[in-house]
Amino acid sequence: MPFRLLYFLVLLLLSCSKKEDFSEVQVIGHAGMGLEMPNSIFHDNSMEAIELALTIPGSNGVEIDVQMDLNGRLWLFHDELLNEETNGINCIPSNTSEYLKTLRYSSLKQEKLAELCQIPFHNFEDKSFFLDLKTWNKCAESSVSAEDFKAALLAINLPNKCNIILSDPSWIPFFIDEFNVYFASDDFQNAKIILTDEPMIKGFIIRSAVINKSQVNEIIAQNKKIYLFEIRSPKGVKSALQKRPSGIISDDLRAAISAVSN
Repeated sequence: MPFRLLYFLVLLLLSCSKKEDFSEVQVIGHAGMGLEMPNSIFHDNSMEAIELALTIPGSNGVEIDVQMDLNGRLWLFHDELLNEETNGINCIPSNTSEYLKTLRYSSLKQEKLAELCQIPFHNFEDKSFFLDLKTWNKCAESSVSAEDFKAALLAINLPNKCNIILSDPSWIPFFIDEFNVYFASDDFQNAKIILTDEPMIKGFIIRSAVINKSQVNEIIAQNKKIYLFEIRSPKGVKSALQKRPSGIISDDLRAAISAVSN
């Protein structure tokens, strides 16, 4: 075999085996180590899950769900009702702080419900935090007060890298001047409308399955960030990374970190 042909074949093999570089994509833990993941060590939104997610090498931060109780204190909890996931009843917004302090998750380790003020934000200044604000009180069938929620957030010494996620467009004007606001949507066209109406928003949080790479590029071209979520399987992680978003909010944090670093 002529030397030039052999040289060409070696180069071809090397180029085919070259791995993609996803180092510019942030990897964020969904509700800590993942939401509703059977193989997670700790319950989602527990302090234990959040601290673990923040200390794993390669993790860029966490997304957490935040709800406000009757006393205006902020708690980390995803679901509308306490009944299925804890030993409590009703909803976070319909209960007092004293009652919520007594509750534990119905998980193997029975973690306590955590307050937002318990997170040691300033021990992790190199990490990004995304606070998904839950605006609806299922027990009262009404929205909670945006003004009271804002006041509760401002009372906590949040870091500059703390971002607010809103899914209710009517809440954006209450937070846009004091916080980095991201709008969460399952509809790309709706997200574009929000961007026109609220040009000061930092970007979007969108389900990975409903957006393609060209749409991701369209948002980034407007100097906005876009994070993809609902990413559980290795295949889902790879698909999301190949769209080249600003970051992925993964339900399998370790798998996502491995995909980026390898």
